[in-house]
Amino acid sequence: MSSFPTAPLLAVAVLSISACSGGGSVRPAPAPHNAVTIGTDNSVTASRADVSRSGDGRILLRMTEGPMSGMSVECVDATLGRCQVVGGPDGTTAEGTLLARYHGQYAFVGNFSVLQVVDGGLRGSSQLVHAASPDAAAGNVRLPQERTNYTGAFHAGAGLANGTSGMVEGTVAMVADFNQAVLSVQMDGQFADGQNVSASYSNITIDTQNGSFTTTDNSVILFQGALVDDGMLSGAFYGPNADEAAGIFELGNEHGGMSGIFLACKGVLADCLQP
Repeated sequence: MSSFPTAPLLAVAVLSISACSGGGSVRPAPAPHNAVTIGTDNSVTASRADVSRSGDGRILLRMTEGPMSGMSVECVDATLGRCQVVGGPDGTTAEGTLLARYHGQYAFVGNFSVLQVVDGGLRGSSQLVHAASPDAAAGNVRLPQERTNYTGAFHAGAGLANGTSGMVEGTVAMVADFNQAVLSVQMDGQFADGQNVSASYSNITIDTQNGSFTTTDNSVILFQGALVDDGMLSGAFYGPNADEAAGIFELGNEHGGMSGIFLACKGVLADCLQP
């Protein structure tokens, strides 16, 4: 396992579920998950979750697969909103927070943090989830037949080898070649102190049958300009004409690491981002 500085929970980890960058034999894309569970020890596990809206307008996350299966988190639909947590593998007292979210016309992506009391101690986990917007009508996604550009934003926890760590926000530029069924993603952001952070993913496989996309052994992943030891990106296109793309990501190398959420849309992000 590689060693690099750890930032706040969810920030950096070496994935056991990831697809390594570059080289290797060709293999089919793994079944993409719409969530990852990141534990206090920075272990990362593929998960599945449902996102909906409760009767009083709160965002409701239900974990349906993975280490937190059976847990529900109901949050005020606002960043840093307090959440009510029910269930979970230990059935212990828990509290939650919606740390960050992007809400498009068709897609939702969020970072839910859960803190549980287990055997007298605190144990935290984060759920990074992408899903259809709870406010959008369900419908099939029709992928374009041409090369399409998307612009958007990402929110992540990150840590660098020089000791800098914390939350990072920045821009996302995506190019989807639907004819070749491949996607590339470029992320550029800054820490609060102005230090730049960049990551890129290329040769991501698009599943033209369901509109999802995920990294494989043949994806090339860079962080701070260098190949990563491990990394993943998983997401999907949303909207009747693949109007938006949302997903979750994780990567790390000797320069540090980063994990978080992103949402992008055709044209200008402001045109699809909801308050």
